[in-house]
Amino acid sequence: MLAEELVEAGFEVLRAENGDEAATLIESASAVAFSLLVTDIHMPGARNGLAVARLMHRRDPCVPVIYTTGRPDIFDEVGPLGEHEAILAKPFLPSELVRKARGLLGQAHG
Repeated sequence: MLAEELVEAGFEVLRAENGDEAATLIESASAVAFSLLVTDIHMPGARNGLAVARLMHRRDPCVPVIYTTGRPDIFDEVGPLGEHEAILAKPFLPSELVRKARGLLGQAHG
């Protein structure tokens, strides 16, 4: 549903079912320039959303990241957010994600 909302808002979206698929997309997409990463902190697979974000930042430290979580206690584990990072606590409206994405992209590229 979130991916569909982003597509309707004009974003091009690559989807991953788990952290391992996300890592594969990041590692194999040398021709793709990522402009934003949206990741659930508690994704299934060997890599959680924090590990996926670290991988993305090793590939391109300028890519903004939106972390989502249904567990507010995880905020301490995330640590201080960078200038181009944000957390959305579940539940949230898809429109909130779109607004946050546009805001981060405006900061990163504006």
